[in-house]
Amino acid sequence: MLQRETAADGTTRPPADLKSIIQFYSIELSPMADGRLYVGVTATVCECEGESDSMEMGTGRVNSLDEALMLIREACASHH
Repeated sequence: MLQRETAADGTTRPPADLKSIIQFYSIELSPMADGRLYVGVTATVCECEGESDSMEMGTGRVNSLDEALMLIREACASHH
């Protein structure tokens, strides 16, 4: 299992060196009752011996598709 890093503000984040083990990203967009959008980004990673695992890269509730794309971009780009 991948170990998550803890930032200075106390939040947990995926390890910085994921580029070589990420197989693909999955993106969830869901409308919420208040008109906002839920956005979730996960990555399927292959650590060793072909074992795949899912890792949360970022989630949030946003007001527009532009904000959703920004969240997706930040979740994916931070590991390239």
